[in-house]
Amino acid sequence: MIRNLQALRFVFIMLVVMSHIIGKSFDFGGECGVSFFFMLSGFVLSYAYGEKVRAKTFGHFWFIKKQLSKFYPLHVLLFLIMIVLDARLGRFFSWDKLVANLLLLQSWVPSDDFYFVGNGLSWFLSDLMFFYVVFPITFMMLMSASLRRLMVGAIVILVLYASLAISIPESLINPLLYAAPWTRLLDFFLGILLFRLYTSEDYSTFCSWLSRQSSVMLTILELVFLFVVVASFFVYEASSLRFRCAALFWFVLPPVLCFFVASDRYAGGVTKLLHTSLMQWLGSISMEIYLTHYVFMRCLYSILAPLGVDGETRLYPSVLLLTVVLIIIVAYLTKRYFVVPIYSQLVKNK
Repeated sequence: MIRNLQALRFVFIMLVVMSHIIGKSFDFGGECGVSFFFMLSGFVLSYAYGEKVRAKTFGHFWFIKKQLSKFYPLHVLLFLIMIVLDARLGRFFSWDKLVANLLLLQSWVPSDDFYFVGNGLSWFLSDLMFFYVVFPITFMMLMSASLRRLMVGAIVILVLYASLAISIPESLINPLLYAAPWTRLLDFFLGILLFRLYTSEDYSTFCSWLSRQSSVMLTILELVFLFVVVASFFVYEASSLRFRCAALFWFVLPPVLCFFVASDRYAGGVTKLLHTSLMQWLGSISMEIYLTHYVFMRCLYSILAPLGVDGETRLYPSVLLLTVVLIIIVAYLTKRYFVVPIYSQLVKNK
């Protein structure tokens, strides 16, 4: 396990959480976090299963069953809870939207009306399922292609993507550029290509250079790469929605991921922090934080509303801290008492 990546899961999932707490003025958090996790998925799957795919010993059906076992039961539970909460407010949805969301097919329908039925965050799972299905073939394609073919393919894809981004109406920007599996597959591709770089001689040379640096220099480099993410916020704010919702992060996140994978072996100050037991534990419940936080926030804010907690007071430090702490506690309890027992039962027989 690459411990820096484990801890960074929590860092970027908190960007997503904060985007939902703060609202539209911090859409950056959600869009940056989603891009990170799509790229991370490509890298981590390649890191964990790449050799089996090459050796043709990769059990694709078992793999998909294993991945589904981690989140699908929780997805169904949260879906039902949200449907009940919506029904209490007199909000009902057509059967096609309900079925699409329950079966994690909603992100294939280019309409915002399909995404936010039940636990609206599950559109992310819809994309992930597509990535899991195509992983073996995309891994082999990207790992075996020559550098020249990769460059030509990248140019063609960028031209086609730019043409799409420029030409579609504004109402389709979110459905087609932000949520559609076939466009977000590009983020997943980048994760696999990062693994290809990770296994190259050039990357080994870079790691060798890092090993000769002092802890002070490593810390400075770590802070520089973190600053790249922070600086991208200002680029995001000044950019067109057609660029910033996805493409911006193709240029920002890959070097950050590359660096923190390499620095995992060394003793920079940020790496030391990421390697602490607390950060590793927080990273281990990142999926549960993601899936449960929106449902929990809806329940929490309905309880706090009679006490005068509204959209503005939710950002008071005390309320914000309480919200984050409770989200973490709920995620931990959900994983321990719901996700892990079900997962153990479903995958105990390989």
